[in-house]
Amino acid sequence: MARHLILLAVSATFGVTAHSFFNVRLLTIILIFLCLLYFSVGLSVKALSFHLVIMGMFLGAASFTDHRNKTAYHETESQFIITFTDQPNIDGNSLKGFVTSEKGERLVLRHKITTELEQEKLGQFLRIGLSCPAEGTLQIPDKNRNENSFDYQRYLLRQGTHWIFKADSISFQECKVVGNPILVSIRNLRLKGITYIREHFPEESSGFVTALIFGDQTYIDEGDLNNYQRLGLVHLLAISGLHVSFLTGLLFYFGIRVGITRERMMIAILIFLPVYMLLSGASPSVVRSCLMAMLFFLLLLFKKRISAGAAIGSVYMALLFFRPNMLYDIGFQLSFAVTFSIIMSSSIFLQYPKKTTQLFIVSSICQLAALPILLFHFFEASVLGVFLNVLYVPLYSIILLPFSLISLFIHILLPSLGQPLISLLNYTFILCNEAAEAASPLPLASITFGKPPFIMMLLLVISLLGLYLAWEVSFVKSKIWCGIIIVLLLLQYNLQRFSPFGEVQIIDVGQGDSILITLPFNRGNYLIDTGGQITFPIDTWAKKRKKFNTADDIIIPLLKSKGIHQLDKLILTHPDADHMGSAKELIENFKVGEIIIGGWSEEQYRDMDFVSVARDEKMKMTVLKRGDHWVAGGAPFVVLSPYEKEENKNDSSIVLFTELGGLSWLWTGDMGEEGESELLRTFPQLQSDILKVGHHGSKTSSSTPFIEQLQPKAALISVGKDNGYGHPHRDVIGNLERNGIKVFRTDEDGSIIYKYYKSSGTFRKTLP
Repeated sequence: MARHLILLAVSATFGVTAHSFFNVRLLTIILIFLCLLYFSVGLSVKALSFHLVIMGMFLGAASFTDHRNKTAYHETESQFIITFTDQPNIDGNSLKGFVTSEKGERLVLRHKITTELEQEKLGQFLRIGLSCPAEGTLQIPDKNRNENSFDYQRYLLRQGTHWIFKADSISFQECKVVGNPILVSIRNLRLKGITYIREHFPEESSGFVTALIFGDQTYIDEGDLNNYQRLGLVHLLAISGLHVSFLTGLLFYFGIRVGITRERMMIAILIFLPVYMLLSGASPSVVRSCLMAMLFFLLLLFKKRISAGAAIGSVYMALLFFRPNMLYDIGFQLSFAVTFSIIMSSSIFLQYPKKTTQLFIVSSICQLAALPILLFHFFEASVLGVFLNVLYVPLYSIILLPFSLISLFIHILLPSLGQPLISLLNYTFILCNEAAEAASPLPLASITFGKPPFIMMLLLVISLLGLYLAWEVSFVKSKIWCGIIIVLLLLQYNLQRFSPFGEVQIIDVGQGDSILITLPFNRGNYLIDTGGQITFPIDTWAKKRKKFNTADDIIIPLLKSKGIHQLDKLILTHPDADHMGSAKELIENFKVGEIIIGGWSEEQYRDMDFVSVARDEKMKMTVLKRGDHWVAGGAPFVVLSPYEKEENKNDSSIVLFTELGGLSWLWTGDMGEEGESELLRTFPQLQSDILKVGHHGSKTSSSTPFIEQLQPKAALISVGKDNGYGHPHRDVIGNLERNGIKVFRTDEDGSIIYKYYKSSGTFRKTLP
């Protein structure tokens, strides 16, 4: 039964997927799957027909869900009555979270807090169930503006959310409590519990205790969370089957010990689990764990038994039928993939008598099961994590989780007795976090593979299934599949080295510049500028927990997605924050071979943070000026400017000329009209097929004589969406269009990519 349910679950997955991604590739995979069922599994034509019916049913469920996922608003509305249905999140001077409108539609709330007093009052006043009048504007969420980046718009749509509500004012004095009193009370109990932990537990451990008990990772230190993610340990901070098993086992044992009958305890647990699901945030891993436990106890109550495989198959199909879009949730994918792998490979690790060996095998199986998902979404995986999980899994499940629960309950009942326990717990978390921080920079902590193409994903999944099936029969036979997986991973790791394609990409970093050049066969990876934000002094209370940074949030994920392991050159055109403001974070978190700055600008860079980091890392720094040049992969790079010290930083920009993919390119940084005039006088024959427009298309650059001499075929403008500078200036756009020049601009097109092979290539935009 378990095997049939799992095969049906695969068919259900194909049905849901077909609604969003029906193409030749998916159809081919479905046909291969049906052939395997017929020839290898031995299913009859009647059974195959049933699988097709299941695919149709789940395709219909996905279509129905999509049909109902419509908005009642038209972007012109300004007055709403919003209800806080999820935990409000006060982050510095911003109030964020999900709310429900009077029409029952879910909205993303964004509200700016103006004073520290208002922040404190909101922290005390806000709770789930409050319904308040509000005024503001509706905004369509952004799509992904860079290649392989997170598509926030699609993510929200799959949750039934179409709008971001930017609230100008919320009438908190007119709020009233609405909604189901039981559900509201449970959710507010969770909110009170999180607040209690934040107020009474030390900062080093409060975020971890909140994550373990209530499933909220919001308050974990950003550095600690990054370390756990790099090491493949972050799953320990998500409530899963371990937590549910521990709590239900503890509750069941306690009830039996005090004299309650087994039947009544089963009923109590069936009541407790839905409540716990809400208390712990109802994430996909929590829902899966609780539903599987509820199914187990419900059948046990009626003297029935079900295998773990049948249970996970049933829960998976039920969730997918009623909420098809859960399939695209990363937590859902990881939770079911890892749990499924543990259940289906139990006969493998039970072959080994030693507990430590079993734990290592389980850790390896889990990491392998998660591998395709991690590579697809995060482009990297941890080898060291396999070994660290052997230590951290029992540490968290046997010590830290129970210790966190006990410390919280004792502190609530007897604060004086609970405080020493909290101190000891805090010290334990500090030791764990320091160990993770020490392991994080190690070579095998995190390996970047890049985003696998479709065929690589397919081969990886097939190889992993082959490994599990062979391992059950014989460890010797599994070695062949291990070898195949290693070869596939080595191929994926070195994919860029084998690629004959080159690429030029204008990265959308908002109001700033960042250009990535990758040469064929990995002969050079160059980044011109890093983008960055101009920062102003801000009060401590208004600072957000995580500060946006173009290097951490845009550039490094993009580099990893493309399988780039090192930047050969980081070229900083000039010392403006919107061009080099994220250089420090980039060289701290990504390998850079050489940093290049413009001549006569050394003094302006001398006291900058990234220079100190580069000096500590003994990183090569080079100063370029007019006449310097190099050749890489057959492509010439020539520096046309600077040629002398300039009073205007913009005119001291590095100007670079190169030839790539059959086109000539001119990168001008923020050079203005004076610099352009000097360039024309010095190089009267200068022409370029592609011009990176200077200074984000401001009126002070891209003069008519400059454009007329260059005669470019296309102009690239790196500019922030809805920027406050009025860039690009309408006169510049008009001048370019009058000269018949094709204009690409990141505010409208997202990142702009030119992919080429030898001497020909094509442009494409990220946004449609």
